[in-house]
This record gives sequence, C-alpha cells and structure tokens, in this order.
Amino acid sequence: MNKKVLGVLAAALLSFGAASPAGAAESGYDLITMGQGSRTIGIAYEHNGYTGSRIEFRGESCNGRDYNFSMPANWQFRISSVQQLGDCQMGLRNRDGRYLAVGWEPQLGSWNDQAVTVEFTKIT
Repeated sequence: MNKKVLGVLAAALLSFGAASPAGAAESGYDLITMGQGSRTIGIAYEHNGYTGSRIEFRGESCNGRDYNFSMPANWQFRISSVQQLGDCQMGLRNRDGRYLAVGWEPQLGSWNDQAVTVEFTKIT
C-alpha cells in the first residue's frame, strides 16, 4: 500500500475509535484472576460502573460447591462494583463478618470499599 492509502486508513481508525475486545482490561488498569476453573463466575471492580482494575473469580458450577476468596491485602476495602455470572450467588463479607448478597451492582452504596472476602454459593 502506498503512504496516502495508509494515511487515510489511519485517519478512519482514529475517527471511529478502536474498539477493544469484550472483556479486555482497560488500558492502565490491572486484571487479577483468582481461583481455578474453566469459567469466570464473578468480577469485582475497583471503581463504580464496572471500571478500573478488576479481579475475575474462576470456578465451575456451584452445584454442591462453594467458593470463598479472601482478598489480597492490596484489594481489601477496594471493591466498588461487582458482576455475578452464571449459577453462583455472589456475596461480600466485611471485616465484621457481615454478609451482603450481590448480583450486577454498578455501585455498592454503603458497602463501597468494605469487602474483605468474596463468596459464591449455589443459587436456591
């Protein structure tokens, strides 16, 4: 291709914006994966609106199995929004042991930056 065609293509890409693949981490933010399994059962985000650094929790079906994830020290008191995926009920625990069942929560209100543990149990 000649330089003129390349320039036109580059300008077109800039004007439309380059879309990132679904599930790709935002540029400049960390992605941590916790757990073993073939699928993501939930995601916790650093900021409201499912933005910022995130932790993806991996597992399998919650039929007969629960998952408990203690947050790494640098993630305690940092979760601001969450997404529950699949057949597992997602829940948060704070330092006092109180529990909050969550689903797709773009903001956690009074639970913002309170979770120290994320749990998944079978939905009943």
